[in-house]
Amino acid sequence: MSEKEGIPAPSAGAELDKKLKLTLETKRLIGSVEKEVESLDWEVTDRFGTTPRIAEPARHLLSAGGKRVRPLLICLLSRALEVPFEKLAPCAVAAELVHTATLLHDDILDGATTRRGRITAHLKYDAHTTILSGDSLLAKAISDMAELGDTEILKRLAQTVRELVEGECLQADLMGQVHGDIDAVLEVARRKTASLFAWAGWVSGHRAGRHAEDLFRFGTHLGLAFQILDDILDWDGKDTGKGRFTDLHETKLNLVGVKLVQLSKPAAELLHAGFAGKDKHGYIANPQELGLALQALPEYSAALAWARKEAADHSAFALSHLGRLPASIWRDLTVQLTQSLLERMK
Repeated sequence: MSEKEGIPAPSAGAELDKKLKLTLETKRLIGSVEKEVESLDWEVTDRFGTTPRIAEPARHLLSAGGKRVRPLLICLLSRALEVPFEKLAPCAVAAELVHTATLLHDDILDGATTRRGRITAHLKYDAHTTILSGDSLLAKAISDMAELGDTEILKRLAQTVRELVEGECLQADLMGQVHGDIDAVLEVARRKTASLFAWAGWVSGHRAGRHAEDLFRFGTHLGLAFQILDDILDWDGKDTGKGRFTDLHETKLNLVGVKLVQLSKPAAELLHAGFAGKDKHGYIANPQELGLALQALPEYSAALAWARKEAADHSAFALSHLGRLPASIWRDLTVQLTQSLLERMK
């Protein structure tokens, strides 16, 4: 594969502490980052506004937990780039606001019933209110970036939001298609997942005045690896709080499914039959049965291995761009965080 350009919760620091073998000094450094990231939760909730109907869906989602990956990366990169975190904190908040908005909207579009182990916001409240809540978060993120007085940051964030929307539209066009295209699925992943990681990396370097494009590419490849591993989990992983075979339920072929169809004619036949039974909302009633039948095919293990290799390649590309930052313990910790996040997804 060639490189392409293009409210209280379990703490990220605690997760790192469990995953990595750390010295006392490293634990102290991670503790300082953990406190800064945890303090951002209150900054994020402060942006929800004072209208309860708009604020409650977002608060419901945020209080369910999450890793706060994008703020954590920005915080670590601020240290690696020797930039006071105060200069990047508004950008970290904006990244989390945009991410939260996309989850609120995605759960409606996907008909999801659970997120992070609890009922989704649109079912607890209603779809109309949840859409407005997400819209409000996007507006607040953009207005916060406008207050920085840097038009390039604002322009790049607006472009990122546009890519998120376009990625959703591209994905909708692929729904129900059995013979998918790997490049098209990767483009959806780049826009829907990697674009916000890329912005988080780029804005960290931009505010520091160096390594912006290296960190843009770091974020892009990290996001692609993250999404590919999420696709693998949907087929082959433990329950992540949103169930397995959710993509099949929505008649959506992720990267594993597309590769399986390329390798196996029986896979295409099974999918044709399964997708033919979708309801008026575009969902199938038996995703577990269909998924297990596909997993029983002899070509399934090869498709899974191919997807894992794709994720590993993008992870290596991400780390190679991160390695262009000046050597420091903070760069090393960012490398370890990246490896830990991707290892968790396996």
